[in-house]
Amino acid sequence: MKQKIPGILFLLAMPLSVLLYIKVEALSGSEILGLLSAVALYVVVALVIAFLFNNKDGRRP
Repeated sequence: MKQKIPGILFLLAMPLSVLLYIKVEALSGSEILGLLSAVALYVVVALVIAFLFNNKDGRRP
């Protein structure tokens, strides 16, 4: 089950980044700001997954 969690988190990050883009773009009126916030959310999720699910010896658990 632990091997499936990173994939599930990425699947949840996709619609959340779209929703974040829509909300930020609507509130700020800037498409670039909405795009940057959506990409930043996706990068943060990737970094959290990398730090939480990385093992030191390089092998799969």
